[in-house]
Amino acid sequence: MHQTAARHLLPDAHVISMRCLRTAYGAFCDFHSHPFPEFTLVTDDSTLNGCALGKVESGPNTLYLFQAGEPHGHWNSAKQSPRFWVIHFASAICNQLEHLSRPDPAQRIWRLTAEQTTTFKWMFIKLFNEQTQPLAHSKMAESAWLQLLLVSVERWVSGGEYQELLPDQPDGDVLQLWHLVNECVGRSAEFARCISRLPHYDSVRHRFKDVFGASPTQLLVRLRMQKARNLLLETPMSIKEIADCLGYERQHEFARAFRKHAGQSPSEWRIHPFPKDASFSSKMAT
Repeated sequence: MHQTAARHLLPDAHVISMRCLRTAYGAFCDFHSHPFPEFTLVTDDSTLNGCALGKVESGPNTLYLFQAGEPHGHWNSAKQSPRFWVIHFASAICNQLEHLSRPDPAQRIWRLTAEQTTTFKWMFIKLFNEQTQPLAHSKMAESAWLQLLLVSVERWVSGGEYQELLPDQPDGDVLQLWHLVNECVGRSAEFARCISRLPHYDSVRHRFKDVFGASPTQLLVRLRMQKARNLLLETPMSIKEIADCLGYERQHEFARAFRKHAGQSPSEWRIHPFPKDASFSSKMAT
């Protein structure tokens, strides 16, 4: 099927990219924008977030919804190291939700309760699993989880009654290992050193695979390719710069690995990107 025709058959809600990373002390990301909406949840620490209003102090558990084209960024002080849970997405349902569709950016900044934050993280992980595992009907499941997340946020911020989900969270050791995998993308040697120092790693690794459907090392490889797609789609970085960012010593090694997983060279994929489908997921599993 032609790519353009295939896009018209996509569910009306899908994830473009997502990431969860602990930022460094003093780290910053200057104002930028995307042609798609973005959820950013700030946890673990405070920061100075940029939005269409300017720079805004953000405490832990602050959720932002940036509409397509809106500038945003962040600036940590030397004592701040927040974690960002970021979802880039497309969804027609946003236009049908009163609070999520408000044009005033000040009305799309919300402080979540601890329970709501836990639920957001849980649904994030469900979406993450659909993005990174070779599961049947993953696009439909992804669309369903994303729509559930959007409706949940609308219910939380409306101030009315809502039915809270009761997520079964991964245990702390498994979640810590998941964060480590996310933070070591492009730094495989550092990841190997870190896990060699983790107590009871073999036990945690088995529980990790039960939750995420892959071993930590397998997931690291999948996230490496996912980050490559994100950088190709969202930045003007050259192929060589992306290869360097992902820890490849030579550009052709990155190009060969990307073609193996995506079926296209990085340059071809940048010109004609396509949404995640079953064939890509199957390749990612090998």
